[in-house]
Parts: sequence; structure tokens; C-alpha cells
Amino acid sequence: MRPWSLILLVLGCASCVVRAAPPPGLAVSLNATIRTNVRIEPPRPPEPAVALQGAPVAEFFGIPLEGAHEVVFVLDCSGSMTDAAQGAIAQLGSQRGPSTVPTKIDVAREELADALQRLPAGTLVDVIFFNSDVEALAPGMVAFEESSRDGMIGFVRSMTATGMTALAPAMRTAFLMNARRIVLLSDGMGNVGGDSSAVLRDAREAMRGGVRIDTIGLGRKQDAGLLQALAGESGGIYQAL
Repeated sequence: MRPWSLILLVLGCASCVVRAAPPPGLAVSLNATIRTNVRIEPPRPPEPAVALQGAPVAEFFGIPLEGAHEVVFVLDCSGSMTDAAQGAIAQLGSQRGPSTVPTKIDVAREELADALQRLPAGTLVDVIFFNSDVEALAPGMVAFEESSRDGMIGFVRSMTATGMTALAPAMRTAFLMNARRIVLLSDGMGNVGGDSSAVLRDAREAMRGGVRIDTIGLGRKQDAGLLQALAGESGGIYQAL
């Protein structure tokens, strides 16, 4: 399956664009407000993280995905993701490839590919990658079927890391998909299209509609405060690796 042909969406500055493919055309503004229905019940405490390897359920960096009927993965592929993986993720990467030291993007791609291999058919899925731009597998969540599994995994493995970090536009794109669950991986601070306060503002509006956000932070330069807040306030899990 080939990813949707993508159109450029003007976000208010020449250096900041979001790619997406919603016919007849979706305009995403840097000043857009995320509107959702108010949630009546507070979020339930999340289940604990599972082992990074050998877990009995589908997982992504220890975030269990069992029972996730709809999920959008949002992955950082900025230039810093080309740095060598360290610690637990370096060990994880060494189990999957040659003896050379894997980069963070190498490990992230293979972890997501493994998660997609294990998700059950019928799960609604989308994948968003972000660097200076934002690129999505599809304009909205698609039903995960055996016939599309290889195409989705191929899209994930085709991503390379370069550029800056359009975290706020990427999360805004995910919120507009109205997923009940978002899994975010990042190794740094958003520096294109809005800062951490913009991400948190949009996220809090989306949380009122019941979205859960799980977060994975890689390395020492991750925005730990933001990732902890997103997970903690939405009933998700924060993994620092």
C-alpha cells in the first residue's frame, strides 16, 4: 500500500508546513483551537508498562497496546534522531540488527514495525512522522487489515531523520483525527510551529474529549516536563529511555 499523496498545508510561515491528504483539503492553522466534547468521567489509571522485549502483548517501547481499538502513532524524525542510541534502547537495537551501533531512528522504526506486526486486524491506525514538516500515512485513521500490513510497515521503514522538530503541528494533526489514543515518541523540544505550551494547550482541549496520550522520551534532551504532563493528565504512560 502506498501512502496517500500529500498536499502542503500553509501554517503561516514558509518554513513550517504540514503534509496531509484529506480530500477536498484540510487547512491546519498554527492558531487553530482544538474543540472536543467535554468528558464526563475522569481518566482511569493506566495499566503498567511492560517489558521492552518478550512482552506477551503488542507493545511499543514498553507501552502496552492491548485493547487499543484506535491509535495514532506520532514519531519524531528530526535530525537528532540520527544520534547513536544509548542505554536500554541501544541494547534493544542490537538485538534487531548488525553489530554496528544503531541510531535512535533505527530503533524507533523497528519498534513500530514490530508493533504493527502484532496489532490485530480491525484496529484503526495512523502513523505521523514529524521533523521540519509533518507527514502522515493517511489523512485519517484506516482499518488495519492483513492486506495492508506490509504497506504500513514499508512506509514506517522508509522514513529518514533530518531537519527540525514540528511537534506542535504534528500533535495538532493527530488531535484532528479524533483518535481515542495517541502514542508520541520524541527526543527533544518542539521548535517549529509552536512550543511546549502550545502543545499542552491543544492537548488539554483534546483531553476533554477523552483522548489518552502515551509518551516515550528518548535521551537526555527530551522535553520530560511536557511528556510527563501529557501522559499524566490524560491517563497515559510516560516512558523515559
